[in-house]
Amino acid sequence: MTVKEKTRLRELAKQQRDLACSPEMEALRKLHWDLNTRESGSRPTVRIETAGFRSELIPETEQQCSDPFARKIENQLLYFIFHHCIIGDDQLIPRTYQMGWRVNVDYFGFPVTKETGLTAKNKPSTGYRTNHEIKKIAEDFHKLKPLKASVDREYTENYRIAVEDSIGDILPIEMTGWPAFVTFLTRNLLDLMSMENFYLAMVDTPDDVHRIMKYLLQNAIDLMKFFEEEKIMYVNNGDVDLWNSTYPFTDKLPAPDYNGEARLKDMFLRTDSQETVGISPDMFNEFCLPYYQQLCALGGLWYYGCCEPVHDKLEAIQAALPNLRAVSVSGWNDFNVIGEMLGSRYVYSRKPASAPLSGAGADWDAARADLERTKRSARPGYLEVLYRDLYDIHGDRKRLAEWVKLARRILE
Repeated sequence: MTVKEKTRLRELAKQQRDLACSPEMEALRKLHWDLNTRESGSRPTVRIETAGFRSELIPETEQQCSDPFARKIENQLLYFIFHHCIIGDDQLIPRTYQMGWRVNVDYFGFPVTKETGLTAKNKPSTGYRTNHEIKKIAEDFHKLKPLKASVDREYTENYRIAVEDSIGDILPIEMTGWPAFVTFLTRNLLDLMSMENFYLAMVDTPDDVHRIMKYLLQNAIDLMKFFEEEKIMYVNNGDVDLWNSTYPFTDKLPAPDYNGEARLKDMFLRTDSQETVGISPDMFNEFCLPYYQQLCALGGLWYYGCCEPVHDKLEAIQAALPNLRAVSVSGWNDFNVIGEMLGSRYVYSRKPASAPLSGAGADWDAARADLERTKRSARPGYLEVLYRDLYDIHGDRKRLAEWVKLARRILE
């Protein structure tokens, strides 16, 4: 890292610090706190996830560092600054530089290989094909091994020291960490076998499906316990983004007997089961929900769902997960009933349709209609709107701020 690059990082760190400590950001923290503690009367929060088009939000022409390590820090700092200055939504800017531990995980005893497609611009697309190792559960189950994990403490500590030396006097380093993705049981199942074979197996060989679900549940528990035992888990009831869902502000965590070392019951975690969108509630209750129930009993509070509809399974999910706090509401839900089902007990976490802001031009009529539908369905004071799954904004960053203004105008 050159002196010029370090100077650049320090300037950006000061920008993030000033924004993070501003009265505007304190007001946003209060807004998110009111939402997640179910204080009625607060306006809906409005945010846009940028992971799918980050290279358009932060184009290479606006990055100045060449050193790979300096560039990584620069990109993280620019992400928060650009998000606030260009989009202007309710995204929180942390008062720290957040980083996690490098954890190496062997989930199944063999690597999951995927073939990625290309876009029309000859860039890697979001489409891929998984090379599934499990064709028939009974015949291939012997390939599966217990999960193994290790912490690369040397790499993580070297990374932390390097950030500390560069900007640590401006932005304190905050370690964050939780066992991501392993809690998504059916997502992990589809890394092993195709959806078609999974669906057929529930009819043809139901005992085998229970066998592999038990295996995936144990893997999830093992990794969650690993984070706990290795002391690389941190209470996250604040402005830590919960994997592009709600901010986990709550006065219910950590647990009353918290002694300074985070445990699973001190954590706000997330799970979903998008892959069971095509099965009946009865089949979901038989083959999936019992395993999610055991998994979620270990955590403190939970956010459930992503793009799958939940209205037809929500009553069973609510009964099985008493520590449920927030529920994702995608466009495939029945909006005539979902708002009443969630009521004032859960955060109504709305995921608008992605098509209106995608591609060459924005469809403002469709975006407006989608927001109006949300307004009619959700209870005031318990709504957050998170625009996700945008992958191509055609270089038009202005449309993001325009949508935020539109959403606030309609929903407030």
